[in-house]
Amino acid sequence: MPYVKCISGHTSARAVQRYLEKGGRALATDFLNIDAPVSGVRDSLEDRVRIDWWREMDRTRVAYGNDAAWNGHRARTWKHYILSPNPKDGIELSRLRRLATAWAKENFGDYEVAIVYHDDNEGRIPHAHVVVNNTNLATGRRIQEPDPRAVKRSVQRLARDMGLSCFEDAPHPAAHGKMRTARPRQRVHIGRAERELASKGAYSWVSDIRSRVSIARMVARSEGEFASVLSAMGVTVSENSAKAVRRDWVYALADHPTRRVGGERLGLSFSRESLERRFAAGAAGRLADATERRLYEFAREACDLGDIRELRSLADAVSVCEAVGARSVDDLAHAMGRLPEGLDAARAAEAMACVSENGLLPHHGARGAQRRARAPERPWEKDRPAWMRNRDDDARQQDPQAPRKQRDNRDGRGGDAR
Repeated sequence: MPYVKCISGHTSARAVQRYLEKGGRALATDFLNIDAPVSGVRDSLEDRVRIDWWREMDRTRVAYGNDAAWNGHRARTWKHYILSPNPKDGIELSRLRRLATAWAKENFGDYEVAIVYHDDNEGRIPHAHVVVNNTNLATGRRIQEPDPRAVKRSVQRLARDMGLSCFEDAPHPAAHGKMRTARPRQRVHIGRAERELASKGAYSWVSDIRSRVSIARMVARSEGEFASVLSAMGVTVSENSAKAVRRDWVYALADHPTRRVGGERLGLSFSRESLERRFAAGAAGRLADATERRLYEFAREACDLGDIRELRSLADAVSVCEAVGARSVDDLAHAMGRLPEGLDAARAAEAMACVSENGLLPHHGARGAQRRARAPERPWEKDRPAWMRNRDDDARQQDPQAPRKQRDNRDGRGGDAR
């Protein structure tokens, strides 16, 4: 069967439509219970017809009162399912469309559904993005969390009837007896099951969590900020069992609490011990505030839209920057000739492309940063996330000169330089 992955959305459907159709990458679209023509494969951008299906979904939620928060939690406005066929099937677009629409009708027949098809993965294998609005048109009630097993059984049966093969779910570690307690020696540890899923182009929730934690550890400067950033990115963090040999943190996907993994299992740099040392070291050598904010915004949007590939790209880019101590694009370029062991030129080049295209790092080094720090206007200040504003407020209460000292440390002058 196609591998099925689900992401819950909490925003207008406009964001997910913009993401799915940006750059003209949508091969085709199909609709269920939406008053819009079915779009076929187009030969050129001029042949495309713009269909704002997000408007229909947003209007429906408002009309039924399902756009407001519920019991103090943000409304789950839509669900985004990704159907990825087995690469060995060599499935063509027309066949995938039949499978995706049949699956959507069987499981979400009373909901508004938009299906967008892509082939923008490494093997140019077509896959389907199925966006389901949160309102049941028959009852007016909000969508309930479907049974993941039932959803998978449904698509497996439909795929089998079409002569397609299936992915086998990776076994739970408990199925092989007691989980291993050996401590990995690598800064980033990737297990066998994760590598196998990556080789198939399949989704790995462990890799997903690692990407989110990688970004959170780069923008947070305290344990409180770390937990706050992870929460905004859909990950919970808690202490491991009191009976465990070592104190550690356990990370879990908020939408799937059973998908949880200890920090040390992700690698030494994700362990509680390593992160506490990092927070205790203070702001020296960290990213600039503007860079932290942009990285946080890009990562938050990628999480909200379920763009796992973009999230992984961001995480890998900041990991490369940390490995070579780069705080500007110039720094990355200069590091290309002296890369540390384990970091190849191709990965460094991908990191440079990512930070340049997204504007994550300034192009120039410390002198440019000093000039920008002296600039009277910093228009992004008012839009900083709450965890960044709180951080600066706390620092000012403890030491009125703290913001100036932080800038001095980032610019390499030292807190006492005058």
